[in-house]
Amino acid sequence: MRKLLIATLTVACGIFFVQKVSAQDKDTTAPQKKYEPFGLNLQVRNLYLWRGFKVSNAPISDVDMYYKSKNGHWQAGFWGGASFTGDYKEFDYYVKYMNKGFSAAIWDINNFSDYPNADLFDYKKGTTSHFVDVGVAYTFQKMKLPLTLSWNTIVLGRDTYYKADSSLANAYSHYVQVDQVLFADDVYNVHAFVGGGFSFSGDKNFYGNHPNVVNAGITVNRDLTIFKYHVPISATAMFNPEKKYGALQLIANIF
Repeated sequence: MRKLLIATLTVACGIFFVQKVSAQDKDTTAPQKKYEPFGLNLQVRNLYLWRGFKVSNAPISDVDMYYKSKNGHWQAGFWGGASFTGDYKEFDYYVKYMNKGFSAAIWDINNFSDYPNADLFDYKKGTTSHFVDVGVAYTFQKMKLPLTLSWNTIVLGRDTYYKADSSLANAYSHYVQVDQVLFADDVYNVHAFVGGGFSFSGDKNFYGNHPNVVNAGITVNRDLTIFKYHVPISATAMFNPEKKYGALQLIANIF
């Protein structure tokens, strides 16, 4: 009986020791991602589409330089783009908040392509090249195929109209979009989107002459591997019923 008790205790201790070592191995091998507060991204596009606008018909490159908080909720930075032909030029500032499926952002968008004498600090309605866009979005992440709803409003800048007394006023144009993922796996995903533009000030708004769908289409995102180097690419087929045109955009994320 004594020998059986000793043998049982020995086996129990052995099992406990093996489990303890295994648990320690799992803890020590768990990857710890290092916090990097500053980031830099470079993209190349065959043309530039934005909310139904063909902003540039020529290829462009754009850079995003930003700071991100340690918890990942806050990000602020500078975004700029230029076409290879030099016809398109843009320099923006932004700050955004992200938490689970919710996000909110403020963008100071300064596309000064048609403003050769643009003053970077000019925010007067009649002369500025800026417009300030405020938006919120929510993604239903628990859905098998996530759905995103977003609302953006231009609150300041060159989104204007003339009132009955001939004075210039802000139109406060709105852009509302629904984006639905149709397919997703480890390599690529496909989603469809529909966006409309309107203003409570009248029919004419920043996106067109009438309240209408201004941006509809399909986007395919794919992770392309070239010599073990990952290059995320994105292709978007866009249709604008208000302006009666369409375009195909290809984006390559260089880093």
